Amino acid sequence: MKKISLIAASLLLSTNLVANSFDEAFKAGSVSGDITLYGEKQDNSGGNKDSGFSMGSIGLSYETGELNGFKAAVGFRGNHDFSEVEEDDYSDGSEKEAILHTANISYANKYLGLTLGRQEIDLEWLGDYHESAVLGITAIPNTTVVLGYTNRIAVADADAPLEDFDDFGETSEGKKIDYAAVIDAKYEGVKGLVVNPYFYDADNLANWFGLKVDYDTDMFGVTVHGASSNEDVSGTKDGDIAHIEGRLNIAGFGFNLGYITTDNNGGVGSMATLGENINPFDALRGGDGEKVYETDTETTYLNVNYEISGVELGAMYGEMEYGSDKDKEFDFTVDYGITDNLSIGALYVNLDAQDSDDDYDKLTLTVEYSF
Repeated sequence: MKKISLIAASLLLSTNLVANSFDEAFKAGSVSGDITLYGEKQDNSGGNKDSGFSMGSIGLSYETGELNGFKAAVGFRGNHDFSEVEEDDYSDGSEKEAILHTANISYANKYLGLTLGRQEIDLEWLGDYHESAVLGITAIPNTTVVLGYTNRIAVADADAPLEDFDDFGETSEGKKIDYAAVIDAKYEGVKGLVVNPYFYDADNLANWFGLKVDYDTDMFGVTVHGASSNEDVSGTKDGDIAHIEGRLNIAGFGFNLGYITTDNNGGVGSMATLGENINPFDALRGGDGEKVYETDTETTYLNVNYEISGVELGAMYGEMEYGSDKDKEFDFTVDYGITDNLSIGALYVNLDAQDSDDDYDKLTLTVEYSF
């Protein structure tokens, strides 16, 4: 009888310790979020009607404290439109107004980290939120290897309609794209140098591989990047892309000068299907650059940054030559942090298209309170 009582007491004590540990992990957790107001207006040329909308967005995330290497995280975003210049400028009303974009459990030690569930991914050709498993291995000195598997994707931006979790659809041959997988490695053993080989496989669609090399010092930097796709769909041409960029920081100014070229027959193939990070108009300024990944396109661009009295100014000019045609885009941004938590930003985009009916001027305004 005494042995049973001792065992019961031990079990009760262990249960209390686990419960207390869980309580402490939850109490040590952190909450973050944002409240964002966004509006855009686009003045179109020719017979195209002007467009635009205004909206609000609320994001909220919570992550527990660590318990024996484990953490849990949840996050949601809710978006709602206030006005439209023309009907359906924001959306057709079929989208959800709130989604749970993050819900995962993670484990980490000094050799690896594993996250299972809904999570945000930001890799060279994989972005937004995914229902996925991601393993990061740091056991090799100066090297990080990421292995990822995903079968559903969602988009939860603060300046556009929400896109709830869905599968990757089908190819033009009617075959289902059941999953996408990636292996991405980064070596950083030399100061300022990042060597990043990668390989992606999208089921029944394509696989692609590439190598990106970045080198940066306080004054200058350079990026050399190339990628090629092997398309699985009959009749679809393989794609290629090459990108080179030079960077210079001098007298408070930051300069980016770059060149991008795509395959003469296949463009970038299917590489941009799940996300992309090369388009400089979007990556550097938040602009459009709609022709960057088109077939037989050569893009040249110059970007300039400058900060004065806490105001960040940025301007970019680029030309996209596709075949015998050419589009010219100019982007200008102004960003200012009113307080540590409250910021305001404006973007102006001017597109001078080959077909003058496709010309437009776009202005966006964003006010964000983050915590």
